[in-house]
Order: sequence, then structure tokens, then C-alpha cells
Amino acid sequence: MGERKIPGGGWTVAVVVAAVLASCSQRGGDDSGSGAEHGGGANGAGNRHTSAPLSVAAVERMAAKPGTDCPVRYDVAEAAHAAGAKGAVTPGSVEGELPDGADSPLARSDGALVDCGYRLGKERLHLFTIGVRKGHAVNVLLPQIQHDARLPMDDLLGYADRAQQTKRGEPLLTPSGNVAAVRLPVSGEGDVALVVSIGDRDTRLTRGQVTDLAARLADRARR
Repeated sequence: MGERKIPGGGWTVAVVVAAVLASCSQRGGDDSGSGAEHGGGANGAGNRHTSAPLSVAAVERMAAKPGTDCPVRYDVAEAAHAAGAKGAVTPGSVEGELPDGADSPLARSDGALVDCGYRLGKERLHLFTIGVRKGHAVNVLLPQIQHDARLPMDDLLGYADRAQQTKRGEPLLTPSGNVAAVRLPVSGEGDVALVVSIGDRDTRLTRGQVTDLAARLADRARR
């Protein structure tokens, strides 16, 4: 399988995650949605699912053997069209990441990551699905979010704090407008999230389109 690495190198990852944990350690995240389905998706879409929400174990299995097609049941073309995003959707690389050392963010969170790449028109699009048994899934991808959205550290800490308080199924957009994180309904214990990143640190899509796209994709994050 392809193996991806959260960007920035070990030192950058450690600094970012440590700063977030220090800032947010006294605050508990909203665990609404754990073990049940919550969040109705965009504009009332969804709520007619025949498959179960993702579990951390399911994300681990997908990361171990991601295959050539995205193992999460996202319908990117349908979501993009419904969000008003112009351009053809072309599938790209599919990569999985499992803990590879005691000090890695995934190891500390006991988690796994699947990265599904696409092209939306001329822009690159990545869907990062992260599942963790400890802590908050979005925290593991904060270095990726910082990299893709060019967030200064203070803005990143504020974003992380808001992400932990946002209800499941509701996208949280970065100030740059090209990255959105969504806490997903989760089957069983742990936390699962989707991070949508489009463009090269900015995007031709409007903020509303990116938010709508992320909400619709999150509504289809099933197994």
C-alpha cells in the first residue's frame, strides 16, 4: 500500500500537537454521536442510510489495505455537483497510514488515517479520514490543516479549540476557506473525523461551496 506522512516532520508535528493538547487539556470535547448516528448532513441530505457509521476499527482496516479506490463510500462527484462546484472529478491516489513509532501522533492517539486524492477540475482535492481511540481525531491532522491552510500557530490553536466544540456533522472551515474539518458519527468508542482540503492553500470555490461539499461528503462517510 502507499504510505503517507503527516507533513512538517517529527519536530513540527510534535510542537503543534503538544501546543494543542496543552491549550485544550482542560476542556472536554462534545462526544455527541458516539455509538449512534447524529448529524443530518447538508440541506437535509442523507438520513436514509442502509450502512453503519464508521468505527475506528473500520478506519484501521481501510488504512492497512486501502486498495486503488477510496475505501470510504464518498460520492465525490455527486457531492461536488450538489455543492455547485464546477469541473470533472477524477480519482487519484489512495493511501493509508498506521502508527509507525511510539512518538508519532497516530501512535499517541492509537489511530489510523486514510487519504483519498482527487482532482476537481484543475484543483487537487484530498479527503482525509482519521479514526482514533484516544483524544480527538481532528487534532492528529492539525499539522496537515496548518500546512494546507497556511495557519499561524495562534489561529491553529483557536481552530483546534472550536473543532472540539463543533457538533458532529457540522463542517468547520479554516480562515483560508480551502480546508474544512467535520467530526463524524462514530460506531463504538473513539472519535472519527473527515478533513477536506482543496486547492493549493486557496481555492476557486466559495466558502459556502467548500462548507456544503464537506457536509455532503461527511453525510456519506459510511462503511
